[in-house]
Amino acid sequence: MNREIETILNALGETPRLLKELITEINSKLYKEEIVKGKWSIHEHATHIAVGDIYGFQKRLNNFKQQEKPMFEPLSGDNFGKDFFMKLDLEKTINDFFEIRQRTIELAKAFNSNDWNKLAIHPEYKTYTPYIMLRHLLMHDHNHLYKIEDMGFGIRHVK
Repeated sequence: MNREIETILNALGETPRLLKELITEINSKLYKEEIVKGKWSIHEHATHIAVGDIYGFQKRLNNFKQQEKPMFEPLSGDNFGKDFFMKLDLEKTINDFFEIRQRTIELAKAFNSNDWNKLAIHPEYKTYTPYIMLRHLLMHDHNHLYKIEDMGFGIRHVK
C-alpha cells in the first residue's frame, strides 16, 4: 500500500473521534434544531456520516474487490426516508461509528495492487478508483463535520 493510501486511511480513522468530540462540545439543545432553514440539523449530519459507510462505501469496496469493472450509482442522503437520520439514536450511532469505520478501513487494507488499480463506472466521475472513492469519503466526512461545527458554535455562515 502506498503512502497516499495510508494517509487517506489514517485520516478516515480519525473521523469518528472528531465527530464524537464535536457532538460532545455542542449544546445538546441544538442537535435537532433546524438552524439553517430547510437544511439538515446537527443530528442529521452526524448520523448521516456515521452510517454512510454501511449503506455505500463498504458495499463499493466489496464490489471493487469482487468485480473487474463495477458500476456505481450516485449516493445521496436523499435516498433515505425523510426522517431516517433523525430517528437514529445519536449517541449509539456515533459510538457504533468507531467499529463501522474500522471495518471500512480493514476492507481497504485487504486490497492488493490489482484492486487499487481497478476502474469503476460512475456517472459523476470521469475516473473512479478505490483511492478516489476513499478520498471522496474523507471530503464527505469533513464537509459534514464543518457544517456541524458551523451550526453548533454559532458561526452559521454555511448555507
